[in-house]
Amino acid sequence: MASAHFHCNNHVFHYSSNSFSKSNLPSFRPSGSVSFYQKQRTSFVKASKKQLEIVYDPEERLNKWADEVDKNAPLSRLTLFSPCKINIFLRITDKREDGYHDLASLFHVISLGDTIKFSLSPSKSKDRLSTNVSGVPLDERNLIIKALDLYRKKTGTDNFFWIHLDKRVPTGAGLGGGSSNAATALWAANQFSGGLATEKELLEWSSEIGSDISFFFSRGAAYCTGRGEIVQDIPTPVPLDLPMVLIKPQEACSTAEVYKRFRLDKTSQIDPLTLLEKISRNGISQDVCINDLEPPAFEVLPSLKRLKQRIIAASRGQYDAVFMSGSGSTIVGIGSPDPPQFIYDDDDYKDVFVSEANFLTREANQWYKEPASTATCSSQSDRSQSIE
Repeated sequence: MASAHFHCNNHVFHYSSNSFSKSNLPSFRPSGSVSFYQKQRTSFVKASKKQLEIVYDPEERLNKWADEVDKNAPLSRLTLFSPCKINIFLRITDKREDGYHDLASLFHVISLGDTIKFSLSPSKSKDRLSTNVSGVPLDERNLIIKALDLYRKKTGTDNFFWIHLDKRVPTGAGLGGGSSNAATALWAANQFSGGLATEKELLEWSSEIGSDISFFFSRGAAYCTGRGEIVQDIPTPVPLDLPMVLIKPQEACSTAEVYKRFRLDKTSQIDPLTLLEKISRNGISQDVCINDLEPPAFEVLPSLKRLKQRIIAASRGQYDAVFMSGSGSTIVGIGSPDPPQFIYDDDDYKDVFVSEANFLTREANQWYKEPASTATCSSQSDRSQSIE
């Protein structure tokens, strides 16, 4: 979906970061593909030789409701950063009886992420979700809604929300954007309820709706096993300021199709703990960034294999490692924030998603904070608009 594909370069805008404390925003005004309210403006009219803009603003009713909620609740509005992740290595170690696969992976949060605004709803029966991109489900299929339903089920709270998702992480990218959204929603719901659940409980509950969600309750770096839901917090083994570039073609890899083509006997045989030790001791290099899902993903999407090969060939040592994250289709280049020049010059890549990023962690009892210098992204076709 074109509206969700972005390209980052040195011509950037800056977003302010928001903590998980009560927002001072004067109002919460959802917008996007599904909008709760629409603002109608009349044209300018002459009045005493001055321009006068007459505005009809039905959103004022929403603001009044929120103000009423403010009087009775310690927290009524909250804006949170929802970062994504990469898999520095991903080993598939076994096939389980339940049909899933056991994995062993070094997950790390990175600075690319969505922003989610939560506001307490006067309704006690339904959440309302809006977003800035098309193609994102806004009902119970969305992991945000599933997470809020799960929290109410586990705690017995009756808080419902208006939520606006400002989406920057592409879907079908192997970056865990949806899982991060769900974890962020669980954290938000817990803040609104005064912290009824511990972080450990949130982590354990989250595995009921998705395997990767649990990871985001780590401090940002974790060795994950099982289906991904067994999370071992580790000190970050890499410098947080180590730059990277993310390059994702428009085509997405179906995780189901990737696993369908996966062959356990074709995987790397190296012990994942050995990989973790090497990274902790020597940092990131091409030989440790092993992803057992690359071969089947490249079968599903041969153009993705060509993209990785071209990045490596064109980099001339620009990157410490080039690898696929998750089940694809994002290729990560570690060591430089800049894509190879052919990404700009070749028409075949005019619509790829490109973003620079860094590694990210969070403090205990706090949610992830958006870095002050987070860049906006645009598609190749939007590049001229970004540069102007």
